[in-house]
Amino acid sequence: MTKNFWLPPDKIVNGLAPNYACYASDRIMVEGAPVGYMYRDGEGWNFLAGDEDQDYVDDPANLGLYSLNTLANYDRAIIDYLDAPPGAAFIRSGDGFVEDPEGAPTDPDADTSAYLNPNFPTRSGYQQITRNWALTLPEPMNQRIEDGSLVFWRPGLTAWLSAWGDETYTTAAERRAEFRTKISPLAYDHAEWASGTSLCLSYRLAEDHDDARLPALYGSAVTDASHLLLALYVDSGDDLASAYSLLRSVTPI
Repeated sequence: MTKNFWLPPDKIVNGLAPNYACYASDRIMVEGAPVGYMYRDGEGWNFLAGDEDQDYVDDPANLGLYSLNTLANYDRAIIDYLDAPPGAAFIRSGDGFVEDPEGAPTDPDADTSAYLNPNFPTRSGYQQITRNWALTLPEPMNQRIEDGSLVFWRPGLTAWLSAWGDETYTTAAERRAEFRTKISPLAYDHAEWASGTSLCLSYRLAEDHDDARLPALYGSAVTDASHLLLALYVDSGDDLASAYSLLRSVTPI
């Protein structure tokens, strides 16, 4: 079925947002409704008017695959939120959006605990990993120590963590600035934020592998006293959302 889009092609302006793929409802693209709800899962961004019922969303005929730049032309209010990591969700509020504390939708029936390795300890929820750092695991995971690193893993997601004391730098800002200089020029999806007294950064990097894993997620969290390095390897988009959740949960103690 041919769709008659709200904006004709000659009204689409280039360069408002990256040309990454996203999904959007016909309520926006055909009927011209503003974006009312937007979320980023492991596969990318999804845009809804916010008044669709579940039957409407479940019908693939009511959704389409577009570029983020096209969506930005339909509703420029989304532009300031497109750098949010997988797992983020936003609800319309006036001319902008407020973050949905529940985050992006997830499968309530998903249960990875049955696939964990019974020969290793199982951890879930809040974890104090050193005397300086804590994090929250998004779902049950196995734990082991390997090559001096703490490893949390489950099928589809493996997180390596290494903690270090202050050896050279006197401030968190200096330490993060040094880490910034060591990031590969091929890295993408850069982000920086603060968590308590720590300064954090993350990026993704595609590396050569013999398997089908997605580009890895790397991160660091630094304080004046110590720093934590993280490398997270994922197999799918849903695993990537969990990886971001784990990384963003890191807090200094």
